[in-house]
Amino acid sequence: MIDALPNIESVYAKWEDKNPHFKNGKLTNHSESSAANGYDATIANGREAWKSRFSKASAPPPRRPSRRQANSKSRSAMIADYHMDYSLGASFKTAPSYHPKAGRLRPYSGLCCDCMPDSKNYLFTESIKSSGVTDVLRVNTGTSDNDWITRTFCHISFVMRQRLEHKYPDLTLAVLTSPRLLEAIQMTVQEADGSDAKISSIRQQQETKARSILVKMSASISNRLIRFTGWFLHKLLGRLLSSIVIHKGQMSLLQQFCKKEVPVIFLPTHRSHLDYILLTFVLFNYNIKAPYVAAGENLLIPFFGSLMRGLGGFFIRRKLDNSSKKKDYVYRAVLHSYMEELLRNNEFLEFFVEGGRTRSGKPVHPKGGLLSVVIDAYTNGVIPEAYIVPVSISYDKLVDGNFVKEQMGEPKVYETFWRAVLAIYKVLMGRYGIVRMDFAQPFSLKEYLEVSKFYPSLADVTFYNKSTMPALIDIDVCSSENMNKSLNMSVSDESVDQRGRETRHIVQCLAEHVVYASVSAQSILSTHLLALILLCEFRQGADLEVIKAAFRYLQSEILMRDHDVSFTGDTDIVLLHAQYLLGDRLVRKVTETDGTGGKKVVKLIPATTLPHVLELSYYANVVSPLLSIESVLVNTIYSIMDFEEWTELGSASHSTFSYHRLMQEATVLCSILKYEFIFCPPCQSLDIALKAGFDRLRNSEMLITDEAIIKDCGVSVQDIMWAKCFAKQLQIEDYDSEPEDWTTDNEVCMVNKEPDLRKKFMFFKRVLSPILETYYVAACHLVHLLEHDVPENDFVKSLHKILKERVATGTSSYAESAAMDTLRNAILGFKNAGVIQLYNEASIAMCCLTEDYNSEESLFIFIRRLESYQE
Repeated sequence: MIDALPNIESVYAKWEDKNPHFKNGKLTNHSESSAANGYDATIANGREAWKSRFSKASAPPPRRPSRRQANSKSRSAMIADYHMDYSLGASFKTAPSYHPKAGRLRPYSGLCCDCMPDSKNYLFTESIKSSGVTDVLRVNTGTSDNDWITRTFCHISFVMRQRLEHKYPDLTLAVLTSPRLLEAIQMTVQEADGSDAKISSIRQQQETKARSILVKMSASISNRLIRFTGWFLHKLLGRLLSSIVIHKGQMSLLQQFCKKEVPVIFLPTHRSHLDYILLTFVLFNYNIKAPYVAAGENLLIPFFGSLMRGLGGFFIRRKLDNSSKKKDYVYRAVLHSYMEELLRNNEFLEFFVEGGRTRSGKPVHPKGGLLSVVIDAYTNGVIPEAYIVPVSISYDKLVDGNFVKEQMGEPKVYETFWRAVLAIYKVLMGRYGIVRMDFAQPFSLKEYLEVSKFYPSLADVTFYNKSTMPALIDIDVCSSENMNKSLNMSVSDESVDQRGRETRHIVQCLAEHVVYASVSAQSILSTHLLALILLCEFRQGADLEVIKAAFRYLQSEILMRDHDVSFTGDTDIVLLHAQYLLGDRLVRKVTETDGTGGKKVVKLIPATTLPHVLELSYYANVVSPLLSIESVLVNTIYSIMDFEEWTELGSASHSTFSYHRLMQEATVLCSILKYEFIFCPPCQSLDIALKAGFDRLRNSEMLITDEAIIKDCGVSVQDIMWAKCFAKQLQIEDYDSEPEDWTTDNEVCMVNKEPDLRKKFMFFKRVLSPILETYYVAACHLVHLLEHDVPENDFVKSLHKILKERVATGTSSYAESAAMDTLRNAILGFKNAGVIQLYNEASIAMCCLTEDYNSEESLFIFIRRLESYQE
């Protein structure tokens, strides 16, 4: 058959003669623009050929070829393809293919830390990253594939299809007969003196007390209530929220872990009372059994307490001991035994390592109380394994109000039934945008405890010299040399107290690791970005077009750090939607007329006065942990340089600094801000995190580290850096070769003076400026402690009054510096830095200066250091 067509080109020539629009394999009767597009050319040519063959405008429909004809044509095409000249065939028979541009993949955040490689690789596949996001509130029963009843009652149909087969155990007998509780009752009885009859009566009282504690504490989960609440929340939240967004890949991975016969511990960030049931609601939608949720006894109010109990809530005291002088052994034993029995039965747990809800928007420094119970259960052999799941919950707008009154120093108002009803009524009157829930990759508790043996221990902490910055953590504390020191010490070498401190250290490291993982998995919403931009760059307000450019830049910074953003669409619409959610109290929208062309211009003006600025800063502080390392470095550079000369664009004197000094000073600042941010996970050294932040600043060209660039002021920085990058791509050796890690301790650095880059530099500085102002004012008033010791609460109240007076008189640069939460963190930061000491005297917390700072000279060194960060 191959010989049957000896000259295929002659056949093509005959075809071209029949078609007047093709000559020599090219279009001859078509526009240039259409010819450039193969699809348009083919379509236009087909129309012309049809018209030339059929004179009438209405042409008959084409006949479908028979199977024999189709097979014959395909065989002929194969033969022709074998003999044909490919260049001729490509120009005549085919049109250029159209390949759409590949869209940017949504960043996948929340991967397990590299210190736990087995957990990071377990059950994880690359396809999980590209799974995309979905809205939990959109059910799949309202489609045309279902019958009329299912489509009409879509939510009822959806919740009835969910599988709720798990039976939750009754643990009353197991807890009341646990050896731990019996031992605690015995310890309480032994402390009492009296006759045998009195001791027997005390024992009976303690047993009755244990039973009443357990009844008040324990949950009573009902599958029917979960199903009904699932339907109710679909209806209610569908009216209040735009969507509840989750990543489908994260959920598919979580479902695989939850199928194992192993306890799963959910540890979410705590921002709202809605957190308690929102996680259970999302898990219900994915057929994952409800976890037991630890809640405060303050939520044990009529109706709502019973509702939470039926959804998995168990209630614990804020303070485990009623008296600060005496421990309540029975209560502690009941709580520990109850959680231990839950873990023994492979039940899921949920609690908040931060303790209470965050008042500032930043994660609260974690507490390891309930985590220690989980670790004890593993170390005592109660459970062979447990999976830890950090969870991040972000709100476009808080559903249950704000914390302005508490930030202004007013005492917390505890929940009651009627306050809860009033709060729900207010909630029903508003719209709250998007809620985003991110599940970090689960990791093994067993693997974590193995690798935590190589974390730096408490004994590895050394301090600076008093002349530079006394009692602060040295930069070499977390070096690789110290990382090799193990916590696995024998009992004979260490006392019981030392082992207890080391255990608490491991628990605290796990809590910090969880919070850091939650922040790493967090997605950013539009209200968060808008609030940060307005407070850090446009405090006086700005045109929408100007804000839009800054918004896009900050969005790119967030995406570059592998954090997702939960908004799409035109930037103008996103910004106006964010302003609508925040409201005119926080961000005013003003329409003005442009003086030049009479064009209307939209301006956004933030609230910068108390108390509204505190609420706006809450949303801005959601983003600040992501930028904390760069902000620490920028503020450190600001403190060690002469910025009065630096601000003059043409001046270069005193504008350089050494890399080694920058790292040292930045480490000092990180230690002071320990209770504001977790700068790195416990498995990683701080100097590595600081170097990564330094590299990001250098890659963005805000910092220059090339001596040739620093000395040569006559050539543009961008031109020289572009030339170096271009030479590196071409492997040209005209420039000095440098190792891959080319930042050395003796390297000279300089801030780029290009106007746009200086604005970005100052933006990073102002992320921490309100916090540093609070710390500076608090440090200035430490001089009062030179005279005598002061009760901590009285000292904090007096400082807060001074901060509010500074705002009222206009002395303060940032009104949000008067936040009570930041002030309390400052006191804890000073304690961590070794400046002050807290002790108890007659059940009252007292505050005093340490020996190193109990003089004006040493105290002024500390004050001047904080003063150098002020603008």
